[in-house]
Amino acid sequence: MDAKIIVKSRDDKGSASARRLRRDGQVPGVIYSEGTAARSVSLPKHEFEQMLRHHTSEHVMIKIQIDSGKEESVLLKEIQHNALTGSVVHVDMQKVAMDKKLHIEVPVELIGEADGVKNQGGVLDHLLHHIEISCFPADIPEAINVDVSALKLGDILTIKDIKIDSSKYTILMDAEIGVAAVSMPKVAEEPVAEEGAVAASGEPEVIREKKPEEAAK
Repeated sequence: MDAKIIVKSRDDKGSASARRLRRDGQVPGVIYSEGTAARSVSLPKHEFEQMLRHHTSEHVMIKIQIDSGKEESVLLKEIQHNALTGSVVHVDMQKVAMDKKLHIEVPVELIGEADGVKNQGGVLDHLLHHIEISCFPADIPEAINVDVSALKLGDILTIKDIKIDSSKYTILMDAEIGVAAVSMPKVAEEPVAEEGAVAASGEPEVIREKKPEEAAK
């Protein structure tokens, strides 16, 4: 875990208060704790975003100190970003018991170059980007690394093929779910002319002779 982040308690709530905090370089946040009321806080925006840049996942344990209280460990539960700038606008944190396992979603990172791509002209498809696991808070990984080097053209790697320390982690997803596969590149199909379209654009239009009854109309 990184160096602790100093957070401040806050009583003001609502969108106007949140806007003021952001103008002052702070990010509004909430700390949830089982059995007690949620606590509203603010975090230093620059310091928090700098800390996030050192992590692959946003679901990580961090150390905080609320006001001048004791140091605590919390799980980053949800981080909201500005849709245009990507900057952090709100943070939800969860106090956790370090001796109790959590169900958490972590990123899947593919490592290595698949044999089917390197030697057979295939394309690597990343099918599963996050995986649900159970583990103790201190063991939460940044990501689950999956080696795809041995995949040949037509191969698919599933959850049951992932090598993971079973003494620490339990995967909470179906063993047959695909994680990565190597397939042939897709070839773009040429558009098919619609039925009735003119075969050759340079041909003159044929004007048929009107029947007597049509001419009389």
